Amino acid sequence: MSISAHVQFVPLQSREPLSIIDKAINCIKHSGLEYEVGAFGTSIEGERSAIQKLVQQLLSFDFCDEFLLNVQYHVGNNRLLNLEKVSKFR
Repeated sequence: MSISAHVQFVPLQSREPLSIIDKAINCIKHSGLEYEVGAFGTSIEGERSAIQKLVQQLLSFDFCDEFLLNVQYHVGNNRLLNLEKVSKFR
């Protein structure tokens, strides 16, 4: 089943948080999932199992001693694609 998710990776107590966020985004980029980076997180679309695998990879992230990982899921047969949700504002 295809789902949508929004992921926010927040490094805590880091001197270079943006470089760590870049590494998290690189992990998302190499997942093969459709994604769009935003100012406060990254929207992702794909098969549920692939998104769950990506979330597990981010949870295992070892570039940062402490972080928050916020994930929102949109599951359902009638969900809009991420592009459909924002296209009228572009």
